[in-house]
Amino acid sequence: MSFTPRELSPARLGRNARLVLARRPWIRWLTVGAVAAAAGASVHAQLQSLDAARAQWTDQQRVPVATATLSPGDVLVWEWRSIPAVGVPDGVALSIPDGVVARQHLGTGEIIVDADMSVGDGPAAGAAAGRVVVPVSDPLVTSPAVGLDVTIYSDGLVLADEARIVQVDGAVVFVEVDATDAPMVAAAAQTRQASIAFVAPR
Repeated sequence: MSFTPRELSPARLGRNARLVLARRPWIRWLTVGAVAAAAGASVHAQLQSLDAARAQWTDQQRVPVATATLSPGDVLVWEWRSIPAVGVPDGVALSIPDGVVARQHLGTGEIIVDADMSVGDGPAAGAAAGRVVVPVSDPLVTSPAVGLDVTIYSDGLVLADEARIVQVDGAVVFVEVDATDAPMVAAAAQTRQASIAFVAPR
């Protein structure tokens, strides 16, 4: 069967559609009902989403918060505060033993997470998980601050591009380095060929 352009014109199709609707009014009501149901479902979904978002801001959770500006190696000074659950970061500390020291810088009011706290004793307590701490003696470096970012050189070569001071014991500076850099840094430190260079804050 073929149709002429006239038979398929918008005006003719419109007249045919009106004729069908006039003879079968239930089609119109069925269409209206379907549109109304779809609109209702959309509104219901939006209301549910709004309720879920409101619940996240309404539900409160207690978190430990630093009450002073802390540097690496400082004993944590903190208190419990309640904040909306949606604002609680991953890894928030659930408990803080007495005397625990900060692993990194913390600002007043900052929420304390597990990664902010030193774990255990010794130089490696202040290092991040998976990192290695190597003792380095550099006669040109005296009393450096814990927490400073440094780079380790030897004979003009970079041994550890990203290192951090985690403890100082007299003339010995304990630096945290990547596990792959640790053997070279340790070898240079044994022969006192390792040099510590300080890096501007990133």
